[in-house]
Amino acid sequence: MARNRDFDKVVEDIKNCFANSPEPSIKITHYFAIYAELFSHLRGTECTFVETGVLNGGSLFMWREWLGPRARIIGVDMNPAAAKWREDGFEILIGDQGDPAFWEQAFTQIGAFDALLDDGGHQSFQQIVTAKSAIRAAKKPCVVVIEDTCTSFMKEFSRHRDRSFLNYAKSATDLLVANANEFFPGEYPHIDNPGVVEEFQQVYSIQFYSGMVAFQIDPAPVERPVIVWNKEADKFQSDFRYEGVESAEVVWPDPFTRQVVTVRGGRGN
Repeated sequence: MARNRDFDKVVEDIKNCFANSPEPSIKITHYFAIYAELFSHLRGTECTFVETGVLNGGSLFMWREWLGPRARIIGVDMNPAAAKWREDGFEILIGDQGDPAFWEQAFTQIGAFDALLDDGGHQSFQQIVTAKSAIRAAKKPCVVVIEDTCTSFMKEFSRHRDRSFLNYAKSATDLLVANANEFFPGEYPHIDNPGVVEEFQQVYSIQFYSGMVAFQIDPAPVERPVIVWNKEADKFQSDFRYEGVESAEVVWPDPFTRQVVTVRGGRGN
C-alpha cells in the first residue's frame, strides 16, 4: 500500500485510539495500516460502521474515537452480554452471524451502511454468510472486510475442509472476470452458475491482505462495458504473442505444497 507522511499520521492516529480505548481489544499490528487504507475516507463523516465480534468493547471505542462523533457505530455479537455497550451509546445487535435469517433482519434495522468489519466467530461458514449477506444488503458504495482469514488454515477451524473462506474469496475473483464473457463469444467455458455471477455483479474489486479480504461494492447501475478504440486503425500489425518460447516452469505459489509446474502457451484447441 502507498505510504507517505499523511498516511503514516492516519495510521498513528488509529494506533493511539486503540491504545487509549477504555476497554480491552486485541489486534495484529499490521492491521492498523490496512484499516487506514480501507476506512480513512469515512473519518469525520456521518458514516455507518458495523463490526461483528464486539463482546469486550474495546474496538467499539476505538472506532468511535478514530471515525469521529458523527459516526454511527453498530456492534454485532452472539453473546447477550454484549448488549451492555448500549449504555455507552453504541447500537448493539445480538444474533448468530452464521444464520442468513439473522442478517436479513439485522440489515432491515441497519439500513444503508458504509463499512462492515467481520471480527466475529472466524469459522469459514460464518465469514461466508456474513460476506454474502452484506453484499446482498448493500444500498450504497461500501466495503465489506473479513478479518483474521488465517483461520482458513488453522487446525481449530479446519472442519470446512477445502471449502474455506479464503478459497471462497479466491473463487469469487473469477466472477469479476466471468461477466466479461460476452466480449469473447465461444472463448469462455459455459457459465452454468449465472445466479452467482449476478449476485456479485455489484462487487467491483476484491482485495487480499495478510489476514483480511475486502470486497469493494457499488450497487448503482453501471454503464454496460464495451470494447472501444481511441481511433480507427488503418491496418492491424502482426501479432507476435505466439512466437518465441512456448512454456515456462513456475514454482506454484502454494505455501503448503511445493510444486514446480510447466505453464504452456500456444493457441488452445
